[in-house]
Parts: sequence; C-alpha cells; structure tokens
Amino acid sequence: MLADTTAGRLVPAVAEDMTGYAGTLALSGFMGAGKSTVGERVARLLGATFVDLDTEIESAFAMPVEQVFARHGEAAFRAMESRLLRQALSVRGRVVALGGGAVLDSTNRDLLKSRCTWINLNVSLATACARLLDAPGRRPMWGSAAEVEALFTERQSIYAQASHGVLAEGDAGGVATEIAGLVREVPCPSAAHPPAILEERRLTVEIPGFEYDVVVGRDSLDELVEEVTTIGSGPIALLSDWNVAPLHGDRVSAALASSGRELLQVTLPAGEDHKQMRPVLEAVDQLLEYGWRRDGLVVALGGGVLGDMAGLVASLCLRGVPFVQLPTTVLAMVDSCVGGKVGVNHRSGKNLLGAFHQPALVWSDLDFLNTLDDRQWRAGLGEVVKSALLGDEELLELLETRSDALLTREPELMAEVIWRCCRFKAQIVAADEREKGARRVLNFGHTVAHALEVAGGFGHLLHGEAVAIGMVAAAELGASLGHSPPELADRLRSLLTSLGLPFAAPPMALSALRRAMERDKKLVESGIAWVLLENVCQPRQFVLPLAELDETLNLLVSAGVLVGRGE
Repeated sequence: MLADTTAGRLVPAVAEDMTGYAGTLALSGFMGAGKSTVGERVARLLGATFVDLDTEIESAFAMPVEQVFARHGEAAFRAMESRLLRQALSVRGRVVALGGGAVLDSTNRDLLKSRCTWINLNVSLATACARLLDAPGRRPMWGSAAEVEALFTERQSIYAQASHGVLAEGDAGGVATEIAGLVREVPCPSAAHPPAILEERRLTVEIPGFEYDVVVGRDSLDELVEEVTTIGSGPIALLSDWNVAPLHGDRVSAALASSGRELLQVTLPAGEDHKQMRPVLEAVDQLLEYGWRRDGLVVALGGGVLGDMAGLVASLCLRGVPFVQLPTTVLAMVDSCVGGKVGVNHRSGKNLLGAFHQPALVWSDLDFLNTLDDRQWRAGLGEVVKSALLGDEELLELLETRSDALLTREPELMAEVIWRCCRFKAQIVAADEREKGARRVLNFGHTVAHALEVAGGFGHLLHGEAVAIGMVAAAELGASLGHSPPELADRLRSLLTSLGLPFAAPPMALSALRRAMERDKKLVESGIAWVLLENVCQPRQFVLPLAELDETLNLLVSAGVLVGRGE
C-alpha cells in the first residue's frame, strides 16, 4: 500500500523538454555579454543545473562582488574565482556562467579546455555599454570610457581561445536556443572523478541503554533495506522536503517499498526559514490520521533541517517512534544526523523548540551528494572544520593540505572526512547525551553563528557559513582574552578561504545581534556561554558576563569579523 501526502507545497514540475544534459558547459564573455541571462535559459533547455560563478564568490565572502574588490582586493577575488571554478567544473550536468575576467588566468583557460565545452558570447563594445548603462557601479572593473575600451580590446584575443564563439547581440532566448543546439552535438569531456567503489565504513554510537550504527558508503540502498527490516515491523513514513523529494524520493521509496511494509510519503517545506513547528505538527497529524503504530518507522530523507524536523515528528508521535536518518547534505552527514538533537526554530531564536530523540540508524550514502549544489557543499565543510579544530588533528591536516580535493568532491577523501567527523561526534555524544557538560564544546563557533542567522534572517547565511564566521569570532575573542594562541585566527581564516567559506559577516545591525545573543539558548544565569580554544583540540568553556556583550561585539568589529551598520 502506498500513500502520498504533502505538508506544504510541492516543487514545480520540470519542463517536459528537458533532456538531462550529461556534459558541462561554461559561458565566457565581456561584461554585459549576457552570460547569466543566457546561461539560465540554456540550463533550462538542457535540463542542467545553472551556476553563476560571481554569485558563488559572493557567498564565499558573504558580500557583493564590488565589496570583495574594495575590502580584499582583486588578487583575493581572482584566487577565489579560480578555486570555485575548479569546484564548479568538477560536477557534470551544469551550465556555468563565468565572470568577465575569469579567463584571464591561463590555468583557468586550460581547465576550461579540458573539463568542459567552453563557449564565448561575442558582443560589440557598444552593445555591452548599452546593457550596462543602468548599473555600472556593480562592475568593479568598469572605469572611464577609455579604460573600458582598452579592457575590451585587450580581452578579445583571450576570448577567441574558447572552443566555440556565439554572436550574442540578439534576444537572449534565441541565443540560448542556438547554444543548446550546439552543445548537444559536442562530445562530453570525461568526469573529474569517475565512479568509485567505496568500502563501507561503520561505527557504533553508544549511549546509556541504547546504541545505533552510523554507516558511510555509496550505492547502498539495497543494504539499507536489509537493515530497515530489523527496525520495527509496522508501516514506514518517508519524510522528505520539496527540494529533495523530486531528486531522490522515487528511488528511496521504491527501495523501502520492496521490504513489503506499508509506505507513507510526507513532503515538508524546505529551508531554514521553514524550520518551524507548524509543518512538524501537520506531519504528525498525517501520521496519526493514517493510523500510526508504535512499531512504525520514520525515515528522514534530506539535509540537516529536514532531519531535525523529521526527528521531532518521530519524537512527538505516540510519545516517540523509531526513526532513521538518510542525510543528503555534507552538513547533515558530518554533524546533525548524529546525536539525537531534533527541533525547530522559534521567532526568538534558533532551535529553541525540540527534544533529544536518538535515531535507530544513520545511513550516509555518498550518492545523495551528487545533486548537492556547491554552496551547500562548502557550507557543510564549515562543520568539518569545527570537528577538526575540536578533536581531530589528522583531519585538520587533511583539510589544510587537500582543500582542493575536498572542493572537487574526491569520493574516497569525502568518505574519510565524513567517517572521522561522525566518529568524533559519537565519542562526545556517548559521554554526554543530553548536553549537560562535555557535549557543549560542539557549540564552538555557534554563539555568534546562531545570532547571525537570527539577526540576518534565516537563509541569508547558510548554517555552515555562519559557523565559519563564528569560529573566527571565537578565535579572535580567545586571543584578546589571552586564552587562545594569537595566530589561531589567521590560520583559521586561511583554511576557510581555501575551502571557499566566509570569515567575516555581512553588514548587520549590532543591536539585532545583541538581541539574538541575549535570547539564545546559550544564555546562562551569569552570562553567555562561549567555547574557546586554548589550542587546537583543546576546547574550553567560558561564560562571559552579559554586561560585557557590547564590548565583545565592538572587539569583533575592530577585528574585522563583524561589520556594523546603521540602526
């Protein structure tokens, strides 16, 4: 028996003419050539994923391109551009819109020639100027008329090195149609990482009176079904969200249905801004109306937000039914799927409503990560950095020496990273399931991170990005108080940069940050709880008086971690 119900709305159906493009296409061209506009349309025609490289860079710095140039300089921008270009081209089925200057670097050009179909959009200088007339201020390379003309002339010989050139003077739709027809006839370059058979890794999380396994593998749904049949005997509820369900729902539901058990599918809203109690209660209603039983099983298919919400559903239904975590993001695999903390946000702060409800099984299949976008991938690495700094020096060395391989999704390395993070967290959870003491060290970076998420609006920064900034804040605060090595903050900034993560927050009202920190669950009677590092893998918990909060925020502004703005 199969039922399908939705709490929220479903993602719109994909267009019927999508073909599922298996290659990678990169579009270059001068400012105003229409790379982003045409690229989005080409992606729709090909059934591909669209990536705007400038947008990725803005996420990596947590600020607009023109501010990156102003605060960090062109050299820092170009280095990040090259780094994120390698990441973007490591996944097939994409259309990548390059920044106007991305092809100036010869290494970037060699990469474009070997990893993708490179097409340049050719326009006249007059056309480019006319298109950019409305917003030249957002182009940091846009200068006087003579400077722009010189730049245009200088770059033509470089643009000519593209595999193909397409005249982009006309309507964007017509240009996109021409490009889509062209690339369908071009052989696809080989993938950056051919499919690899990974040896399954398994560890056991042991807490008083209960234990469960964490499995890291690849292409392992058949094995998952075998394990699921040992957890209860009643119906299975597959909870996913409107982003993940269209990508993986059919494959997972078919696998679970093969167990012979009844299957109910529930789709929750996606995103941190929808991590609220209402959809959780709607899902509970649907399970109870279905006639749920205590021998039933909840399976959470999604990222950290979905896993937290589905876990809360399982904890509430009939006072607690077993659930299985099937994480589909790096962040969920390395952190939130282990430990049993389930919950949702409240208007007063992040994760203020919830429970402790341990999963019966965590099953991390790396194949789920194939559909993860680059920004989410990098955000997950923020939690990896946290685990390394708290308790795994070998992992920290891997991050510092193999950052490029992590960004480009080297499978064996990612399996090792995920397993190490789960092993570390399992040790912490085993010692302190309910966060009464030792487990609180996992809040390293979160004192500022949660405030940034609340004050900036959920979704403005991804959780891993906020944690990255929060760790730098903790390192700077620790150094100023004499608890952390002075060089730690710069070492951390260097590592985060190599992983495409921000180390400074976007402009934000300090009063909003203050209010968020005063309401966070890390507020204790005598002040605000912080986790600082006396050195790598030497965390220590501190409580700083609430009366010193303004002084702390001002210190972080002077250190360049926070940027205050007018109230």
